[in-house]
Amino acid sequence: MKSKKPDSKGPDPSSLSDFAACSEPTASDPVEPTPAANPIAPTLPTWKAFVIQLTHDTTPESGIFAGRVEHLTSGRRQRFASGKELLSMVMRLLRDLDAPGKDQ
Repeated sequence: MKSKKPDSKGPDPSSLSDFAACSEPTASDPVEPTPAANPIAPTLPTWKAFVIQLTHDTTPESGIFAGRVEHLTSGRRQRFASGKELLSMVMRLLRDLDAPGKDQ
C-alpha cells in the first residue's frame, strides 16, 4: 500500500499513521448541539451508524489498515483493505440507503 503525502489541507486519511491526526478535534471544529437542542433532526442519526472491526494485523507499525465495516440498521457489511476503501464503502452504503424524506 502506497501512502500519499499530506497536503496543505491536512493528513491523508487513507494512511493509518495519519488516522489519529484526522480524528483529533481542533479548536475550529464546530460544537455539535445536543439532541435536546433539535429533537426533530438528531445530529447523529441512527441510520448512519456503522461498526468498524479491524484485522489483527492492523497496527501503526505494520502500515496495514484492513477489516470490516457494518451498517448497523441494515446489517450490510463489507471488507476493506485500506482507509480509502473504507471511506468509499461507507459513502456507497450511505448513497444506497439515503432516500428523500428519510426520517430515521
